Amino acid sequence: MPVIVLLRHGVSSANTAGILAGRAPGVSLTDQGVSALRNTLRMLPQQRFSRLLHSPLLRCEQTAQIAASTIAADSVAAVDDLIEVDYGEWTGRSLKELGSEELWKTVLERASQARFPGGESIAEAADRAVSRVRTVVDELRTEERNEEEQRNRSGDDREGKASRWAMLVSHGDIIKAIIADALGMPLDDFQRISVAPGSFTVIDFSGPQPVLTAMSVTAAGLSEGSTPGGGGLR
Repeated sequence: MPVIVLLRHGVSSANTAGILAGRAPGVSLTDQGVSALRNTLRMLPQQRFSRLLHSPLLRCEQTAQIAASTIAADSVAAVDDLIEVDYGEWTGRSLKELGSEELWKTVLERASQARFPGGESIAEAADRAVSRVRTVVDELRTEERNEEEQRNRSGDDREGKASRWAMLVSHGDIIKAIIADALGMPLDDFQRISVAPGSFTVIDFSGPQPVLTAMSVTAAGLSEGSTPGGGGLR
């Protein structure tokens, strides 16, 4: 029963300023973001994780550190595949200003065709993130099979199948792309999804198709963002 928990970083200084942070260095969580994140983590349906992987950017590293102090994770590591979209020349600009760019309409309505000037395309970012999730799910399945075999050899008759959970700490657009793939949605529709800063999403990969069991769960409520659910460029 592989289960993935996607945790968006907590509210950052860029979120409150309305800035597209991208991969800009030094963007950290606010005090309010830290407090809200701790409250949200208490709502997790699971406390034991096989691994905790996070984007190498500061705001995700801080979020992962807070998560690691709340849950029990067998391993913690930074993973480049979970890093924010490279917004290129858009990095550091205000979202209000970007709304007047011609590319903005493409980003919102035809995301699969959008490439940021001097950066990467949304499709490239989605591909690397989804590929990492699939790799993690395969690893969790292997671990589960190994545990089942060990139980059988040792005569362990405990009820229930072995279960492995992983937590991935990343960014709004990356998480939205992962959710869209799990739901079988075209990438062009991924802007219909919103995930709040500091929220968690749960996807169950135990069956033939992924099942979204919770999305954008946060103890902070709408006060943590200017739009319902927060999330990426919206």
